[in-house]
Amino acid sequence: MFLYLSVYLLAAVMLFQGTNLLVEQSAPTGVVPPEVRPADVPASRWGSYLVAFGAVLALVGILSHAYAWLVVALAPLRNLGFASVAVYALWLVFGRKVNYLPAPGGSNGNHGHAH
Repeated sequence: MFLYLSVYLLAAVMLFQGTNLLVEQSAPTGVVPPEVRPADVPASRWGSYLVAFGAVLALVGILSHAYAWLVVALAPLRNLGFASVAVYALWLVFGRKVNYLPAPGGSNGNHGHAH
């Protein structure tokens, strides 16, 4: 029972996180400030991977109720899923370059004073 619960919760988290990442890349909602928004290519790859793996995990979990031989695949898939989410979390925290300061603009010479 705990195996199924952990598999379905992990699949849901992976599907939600991957979908959120893909949607934020294609149509930014403004939830993530532009300074910390991840690069498009790695984010779309991570989002696609999380959605695909979450869907496979949920599908294998559902099919294992009908086909008993699939139960043996649940634990390794769950462990790989937890490892994937851990690597994804590390990428979110450490794998992005954050630009806190805006790029310096050109000076017009008056420095805010009217002449």
